[in-house]
Amino acid sequence: LVIGPGTSIGHDAVGDSAALETLGRRGGFRVRIVEPVLHRGSPVRSSTIRAALQEGRVRDAAAMLGRPFALSGPVTSGNRRGRELGFPTANLALPRDTALPSNGVYAAWAAVGGVRHAAAASVGVRPTFGGGPQDERIVEAFLLDFQGDLYGQTMRLEFVERLRDEERFPSADALARQMSRDIEAASRALEQTAPARGRRRRE
Repeated sequence: LVIGPGTSIGHDAVGDSAALETLGRRGGFRVRIVEPVLHRGSPVRSSTIRAALQEGRVRDAAAMLGRPFALSGPVTSGNRRGRELGFPTANLALPRDTALPSNGVYAAWAAVGGVRHAAAASVGVRPTFGGGPQDERIVEAFLLDFQGDLYGQTMRLEFVERLRDEERFPSADALARQMSRDIEAASRALEQTAPARGRRRRE
């Protein structure tokens, strides 16, 4: 049995680590106490990771997880708004209860078919096109070096850096101009993190 130093069980939490070790000797099992992993001086817990994601702090989440926070799912068809703006995006189909980073735009790596692509990913409700706080949140990504059809394929998105908050723009043209800037920012952020674009690797 592997536990943390503050583990307790039973009524009124009377089953502390010492009690569990006693039970282990009687029951023939070993109890191992593992010290917590710390991040910035505080123990890493699932609640602190969720809080980091809710605030868009994907770098902190990655430091606590030991890997980038990632989402995986099949690519599904959307309303083609991105294509109309000149930036076709791949929409991820995800369960409704999936933990997501806060709404905004992120630099990300998108892995499809064993190939990793630089990407600008968006999480949110598309407020420029009438989306509101009560609408279903959408995860979509523009792959910087890809042309083709991804529908039905499984894509894994690794979130690397938050670029900006989600915004409502006065026009589709204004949004398209910002998307160009987002793509440039994503490219710069990803140049510092890993392999060359389009490099094939085992996922």
